[in-house]
Amino acid sequence: MERADCTLDDIYELLSESRRRYILYYFLDNEHANVEGLSLQIAAWELDSTVDVVTEERKQRVTTSLIHSHLPKLADYGLIEYDGRTGDVVATDELDDVCDTIARARRAEDDVTITGSSTESVLYSEPLTSSSRPSQ
Repeated sequence: MERADCTLDDIYELLSESRRRYILYYFLDNEHANVEGLSLQIAAWELDSTVDVVTEERKQRVTTSLIHSHLPKLADYGLIEYDGRTGDVVATDELDDVCDTIARARRAEDDVTITGSSTESVLYSEPLTSSSRPSQ
């Protein structure tokens, strides 16, 4: 599939959905992740809580939506590379071109503190640790 050029309208459309927005926020501070860890962190942000309270069922619902909707859409615009076989997600150089817009959106979000214990890292992802929502 050929990648679409990402216009300003496209960026705002991508940012309009909270799970895609959270993925993009995550990649402002990280270069790579795995779907499982990313799903766990997004579920915690959605609950306005820690990763410790996220149920397996909730994490699985987030994982399903990332795999079937949000990650492919971000990959179509060339902002991430997603390997469905391994679950690896990597930020691309194209993401650098829109980081300022994403960072402005992140600053507009309410600040929510996320704390919790580490979770297992897979391949390229960093372990989740006690941390706050991506800082401004």
